[in-house]
Amino acid sequence: MTVVSVREFATLTTDVVEPTLDRATLASEDFAWLARRTAKTDAGARPVRFEGLRTLKVLNLVGVIRLPSGVDLEILPKHTEAGDSLPAARRLLFRMIAAAHDIPAREIELADLQVLDRPFTEWMAKTFIEQVAQLLGRGLRFDYLRQESREPYLRGRLDLARQLRAGPSALLDFHISHDIFTIDRPENRSIRAAVDKIARFTRAPATWRIARELSALLAEVPPSLDVQSDLSRWRDDRTMAHYRAVRPLCELILTERTPFAVSGQDQALSMLFPMERLFEAFVERSIRRALPDHRIHRQPRTHSLCRYDERPWFDLRPDLVARRGEETLVIDAKWKRLHSDPSLRFGIAQSDVYQLHAYGQAYLGGHGELHLVYPRTADFPTTQGPLRMKPGLRLHIRSIDLESGALSPLEANLPKTQVSMMAGAS
Repeated sequence: MTVVSVREFATLTTDVVEPTLDRATLASEDFAWLARRTAKTDAGARPVRFEGLRTLKVLNLVGVIRLPSGVDLEILPKHTEAGDSLPAARRLLFRMIAAAHDIPAREIELADLQVLDRPFTEWMAKTFIEQVAQLLGRGLRFDYLRQESREPYLRGRLDLARQLRAGPSALLDFHISHDIFTIDRPENRSIRAAVDKIARFTRAPATWRIARELSALLAEVPPSLDVQSDLSRWRDDRTMAHYRAVRPLCELILTERTPFAVSGQDQALSMLFPMERLFEAFVERSIRRALPDHRIHRQPRTHSLCRYDERPWFDLRPDLVARRGEETLVIDAKWKRLHSDPSLRFGIAQSDVYQLHAYGQAYLGGHGELHLVYPRTADFPTTQGPLRMKPGLRLHIRSIDLESGALSPLEANLPKTQVSMMAGAS
């Protein structure tokens, strides 16, 4: 297994350079293949852009791309200016993906030990295969499936409507419907599809061997003809409790694909994720843990910037709105690194402040608390109070620990000193 590991905003070149997380050398065919994908895809994302004739810059999609030569290009989060260690960056990527896809905490703890020496996709394949093996040990769930047929004997229920329509020529046959107890159900078809995909594309010999064995055990399960439909029909009642552990990774393997692939969407275990969305999900999980008494709404669409012909235009959608009684908090997550230089406004983007001001007017009526959450770094600023906006909005700059998920307090007492962000604020 050949893996080239870089992080966001690294440079890729055909020149021979000393490999680091911020630069790497690719074979000419792989470089040319990536270069052809500098335009946005149908999914609205692109992994790289040109920096020169023989240089590409990685953008903020993270994950793994399998290149035409068979090399896996691993793109990891960049959360410090200094060169991050490869194991630490891999752990961070996994925690972000786990938060976005509800992977249980136990799997996160195990991954901290296992994900150090392999890309995320190989860890995911290994973990899912182990989960399926445990599920098969407990037994697959069967279900009743209604069948309709024309038989020379009566079985189940006679379908009178079909029988009458058949006419005298069918008097010797019965149009019947009956139930059969079968392994053919959406959950089992989805699991077989994911196991078969891993068996085709994993690079780890042990994972491949177990996947092939499981594929043989699942041979009686019919193949899925519509993966999306099967996943949407996955039942989560009490009788399916032992299936819950496998569902998050099964959905991830079958649906979370890179916006482009070498030759069609099913050619490899390639996955790319927008880093901003992963960070938003990571923050949301921490917010729910920090504010258990609040109702958390993800990207509500209850307000818009304006209306035209009674139709709302330009939705105002903060990442999170937390409510408890009369209290409302508006929270937005930004995957950006701040610094401690106040002369440069700590690196806070003016557009982000404008955006939060619009949220405050719409969701808080111009009075209340706004929160911007950034990744915590060694150079994170210590602000002397919230940023104050007219007429009564206060914008708090919060940080989140990328290791533990711990947030700086969202409901701390307001400091005495406040920083005015609007001319003439009182």
